[in-house]
Amino acid sequence: MNKIKILEYLMENIDGDDLNDQLIEELEQAKSEMDSARSMFDNVNDSKLIEVAIFAEEVAKKRYEYLLRLAKAKGIKVNHNYILQKNISVK
Repeated sequence: MNKIKILEYLMENIDGDDLNDQLIEELEQAKSEMDSARSMFDNVNDSKLIEVAIFAEEVAKKRYEYLLRLAKAKGIKVNHNYILQKNISVK
């Protein structure tokens, strides 16, 4: 199974905007996973759970870095309005 050919096939057959939106969502999810792992690390005392938290954070970081490289290679950027909409809720 050739991963490059599979990726090329997917890139040709998926709408670019949908793929970009999905990539941004995946980045947000990876960031959330890093935050969760850090929170777990801060809130556990058992050495095995600390080890799990460290491992989980490393996995999330690697995933985030990979997705970020993909986004940069595709030239994906978000504007200020997107950032504000995702981080500020007006009630």
